[in-house]
Amino acid sequence: MDMITAVTRVLLDNSTFSEAVTLQRCARLLAGDIASWVIVDIERSGELRRQYVVGPHDGQADELARTVRGVDPAEASVPAQVHATGRPVMLAHADDEGVLGTAPDGTPLLMLLGATSLLSVPISDGGTSYGVLTLARQAAEGRFTIADLALAGELGEHLGVAIRVDRMFRHRSAVAEALQASLLPARLPEVPGLELAAAYVPASEGVEVGGDFYDVFPVQDGWAIAVGDVCGKGQEAAAMTAAARHAIRAIAHWNPDPADVLAKVNEVILAGDYEDRFVTVKLAYLRREGDQGRWVGELASSGHPGPAVVRPDGRVDVLAGGGLPLGLFPDAEPQRETLELGPDDLLFFYSDGVTEARSPDMAYFEDRLADELAGAAGRSAAETTRMVQGLVTRFSQDDLRDDMTILVARVRAAG
Repeated sequence: MDMITAVTRVLLDNSTFSEAVTLQRCARLLAGDIASWVIVDIERSGELRRQYVVGPHDGQADELARTVRGVDPAEASVPAQVHATGRPVMLAHADDEGVLGTAPDGTPLLMLLGATSLLSVPISDGGTSYGVLTLARQAAEGRFTIADLALAGELGEHLGVAIRVDRMFRHRSAVAEALQASLLPARLPEVPGLELAAAYVPASEGVEVGGDFYDVFPVQDGWAIAVGDVCGKGQEAAAMTAAARHAIRAIAHWNPDPADVLAKVNEVILAGDYEDRFVTVKLAYLRREGDQGRWVGELASSGHPGPAVVRPDGRVDVLAGGGLPLGLFPDAEPQRETLELGPDDLLFFYSDGVTEARSPDMAYFEDRLADELAGAAGRSAAETTRMVQGLVTRFSQDDLRDDMTILVARVRAAG
């Protein structure tokens, strides 16, 4: 029971969800306690491959472990038979020296390990066989018994469940990353007169795809910048994110009024089946005027915070935003704002993952956003993005409660 408890604690502490870490930690835990040698073989691409070999803690054992690890289980070996049949094997007296196969020089592995008693059990979650756990004892440790076989079988089931969870987590993580990547532009466009940079950092916990998005695309007589945040996470949130982002692009292609664009996007969202979800959006149309590095912006807001304007002398103006989120009410009217930008001005867009980041003493980054942005005066868009991302991460001590999206547009100096 003590051994099962110890193994369970190791498996539950596997915060990295790494199959390799799981197997290695368990092998080291078992070696020297219930067996002299622990061998773990895992199926890879339909073949049983040797994964880990752990023995006594001395230099000679390390050399032997490398030798045994370099030999995959032969078809006639006990581990291969256990994997093929799904049934455990115990050899209280291991008289056949070939039960583990042979080293490259022809020496039986059982002889190299000095093992006299052997047992192998499937690593299985009850439905899928992932490999084999083999334990070997030297003569001084005595023979394996039926009780040892039962313990090893229990440990094999624990490892099987852990591997299943690890693989499921990695699969879900890969799907979430691919889906998230499809919701964001692969790269920001080159905009004459503007310098652009963006960052997306997912929340610290969970593997569900987030609802943040950003986009930069051409519109009539200028460029559009959209930043949004969908309520919730998961596939449903991703579907709403995709609908909002692409609807904004499509409608803005013909519509010169960003507020009217968001009003029509609201109709699209309401027509979809998104249950009680909603999306906050900030949409800015930026138009260049003259050749002196002057830009005019028309902004529409549907419940999304900011952006902030950072002047070259360090003055910071955080715009209020306002408006109702999209997807809640048919008559939601986005709020309108206008602004003027000159050379070296920064326009800092963000999601609430920035402002709602919390420190261990429950302070909010929103309270210090303006002061920190003052330090961005004179910096490039990329430098500003990295600076704020680092500040928020350190402020929250790497514990982001929500996805963080940052998009910075800096007006290039004329000439």
